[in-house]
Amino acid sequence: MTSQVQELVKVASGTEYPLLGVKWYAEGPFLREVVTSETSKATRFYRVQPGQFIYNRLFAWKGSFGLVGEDLAGSYVSNEFPLFDCDRTRLLPEFLSLHFGQRSVWSYVARVSTGTTASRNRWKESQFNDYEFALPSTAEQRRIVDVMAAVDAQVDALGAEKRRAASLLALVRNAYPEGTECALSSVVSSVQGGKSVQASDEKPQFGEPAVLKLSAIQLGSFVASEAKRLDDLTGYTDAHRVEEGDLLITRASGSFDRVGYATIARNVAPQTYLPDLIWRIQTKPEVCSTTFLAHLLCSPSVRSMITSSARGTASMRKINKALLGSLRLSIPSPEEQSKYVRQCDAVASEVEALDLELADLRAFRSALLASLLNQEIEIPEAYDALLEEVS
Repeated sequence: MTSQVQELVKVASGTEYPLLGVKWYAEGPFLREVVTSETSKATRFYRVQPGQFIYNRLFAWKGSFGLVGEDLAGSYVSNEFPLFDCDRTRLLPEFLSLHFGQRSVWSYVARVSTGTTASRNRWKESQFNDYEFALPSTAEQRRIVDVMAAVDAQVDALGAEKRRAASLLALVRNAYPEGTECALSSVVSSVQGGKSVQASDEKPQFGEPAVLKLSAIQLGSFVASEAKRLDDLTGYTDAHRVEEGDLLITRASGSFDRVGYATIARNVAPQTYLPDLIWRIQTKPEVCSTTFLAHLLCSPSVRSMITSSARGTASMRKINKALLGSLRLSIPSPEEQSKYVRQCDAVASEVEALDLELADLRAFRSALLASLLNQEIEIPEAYDALLEEVS
């Protein structure tokens, strides 16, 4: 039903080669970089064509699957990205892509991938060719593809609405009132970190001791579920416990633009503790409110100051307390702070509502896809007749 395609192209001097990557979690291929013989040691690439199924052998277990779109015509890949054509009389490439967009499939791939280490596991072409799954008729495949496309259109529309709201929130946060310029250290009573700890990636049951992951701290939002179970509390005290309303900030990140993400902790589970890469900031309430500082730290102009002060390697950027404390911020009167917070909170609540709605829609999509592919839900043949009438 599928055949591997290898349209080999030898690298020629003076020619540019747009190279594709494939995003994790079935987000599909993207233009990764453009190289030449001078910037790459490769001697050959493989040309891609729109409509081909592609995956990353190294990160198939992370859901690195997708279809090559028309916008990526004329691109190339290395041999780590196998390409396949589908026999469309039996298998629609869009249906194949939907199947490999399931987390249950990624889990299976993770179990059978082989390599010298977990991080170098590969799912080889022979394993892909031997992979078996239930295949309905092409007519049923088309119905499933069409239904899922309609759901995906709703997901995309809601995602675009959320992005617009987030852009508005950035503008509102950046319009902070003028006040007395002073160092952050003068409005903060303490900056406290947690402990470095080895913990499994297992999620804790409610009430079990847990340590926050860096991903719990987003730009102005807190994801309480992003935590790891903590089996050993040695060295932890009540001072390391995360409390409702704490202002938290990441002091390090593997991604440059995520350094210094700040947010207020909400809906914190009991016995949740700080790791060493997250700080708790306590303000002097008579000078600066916690919520004011949280929004201010998320404003684009202050974010720019934070990221520019980060130090470290490309794989780990960090800020230190001295640099954080030296940030010059405009601190207005308590009345102006309250007004600013109300404006920011109003837009932030809309962003949060859209985020929750988007999460619910994505969960519905996942459940619907599984039910359609497992044939727990069947789309009636009358659907085909309806399409013919519409067209």
